[in-house]
Amino acid sequence: MAKDYYQILGVSRNATAEEIKKAYRALAHKYHPDKQGGDEKKFKEINEAYQVLSNPSKKSQFDQFGAYDGSSASGGAGGFGGFEGFNFGQGFGGGNFNFDINDIFDMFGGAFGGGTAERRYANGGEDIHANMRISLYTAARGGSTDIEIRHDIACGECGGSGVKKGSDFVKCSECDGKGEIRKTSRTILGSFSRAYICDKCQGEGKIPKEKCPSCGGSGIKNAREKIGIDIPAGIHDGDTIVIKGKGNAGGRNGGKGDLYLRFSVESDRRFTVKGGDIIYNLTIKVTDALLSAPVTVPTIEGDREIQIPAGTHDGDEIRLKGYGFHGARKGDEVVKIKIQIPKKLSSKAKKLAEELSYEI
Repeated sequence: MAKDYYQILGVSRNATAEEIKKAYRALAHKYHPDKQGGDEKKFKEINEAYQVLSNPSKKSQFDQFGAYDGSSASGGAGGFGGFEGFNFGQGFGGGNFNFDINDIFDMFGGAFGGGTAERRYANGGEDIHANMRISLYTAARGGSTDIEIRHDIACGECGGSGVKKGSDFVKCSECDGKGEIRKTSRTILGSFSRAYICDKCQGEGKIPKEKCPSCGGSGIKNAREKIGIDIPAGIHDGDTIVIKGKGNAGGRNGGKGDLYLRFSVESDRRFTVKGGDIIYNLTIKVTDALLSAPVTVPTIEGDREIQIPAGTHDGDEIRLKGYGFHGARKGDEVVKIKIQIPKKLSSKAKKLAEELSYEI
């Protein structure tokens, strides 16, 4: 019976890539064979499920045929493009073949590329994605702040090695110290050999003779850390910065991931933002537009007095240099003028307006 990889990871079939990744990390951490209470068989099953569901092409095949890597059986081969008409479940030329068409393309890539597969390790630290709200002022001008995050760090007891003090590493018996396990698949095009990361040693070729009692041999512990963040000037809503090395630490000194910090800029009802400019709408009286007048306008640095020039028209703009965004998206504050026309006039105002109409 084909395995249900969604069920193994405990996610729904419409789960996003991020949800699948999150579920995998939690289960892999829980069942890692180097941890107390770990389950090597379950860990391998979780890895197998994630390798399929995290790969778009493999996931597509699994969703379409209900299985992957030849364990789907049925259905003809219409989904394999140029191979219509063959029933791969029944064999070809007298032999039984069990293969995934995507693996064949991967193998060709390695063969025609002229060499051996690149050595990969499975215990590198993963990135962390977080959100942060900042004020419009901080977005425009930049600033510094401290944030507290929870992430995996190297175990202080063993220095991240996973080995008990006074002990050492021994060769992994699963892969005989190679860090990888080779599997051969027979296909209609012949036999192909592929290397997979060893689940037991995570590609290192060695395992602790005695595990560190503090981290259970994983080399990592989860902890809170306060870190300083320098926010560059010119941040807009949705922008992301990367803080190198502040993601999760990898098991057994496997390298650190990065922290991706996505910004959400708090709205300010007084202003709108366009590129590097900050827009403020100012309503003035007719007399101010005609005669000139001092008015006070808000800026992100506080109130500032400006002079309305005589003869200002509705829709005119007054630009306050340097009062917008700094940094790469440098701009100004733009004061947009709207002239308010009174709906009702007193008899005296009407008379004055009539007299004025003869003069201008």
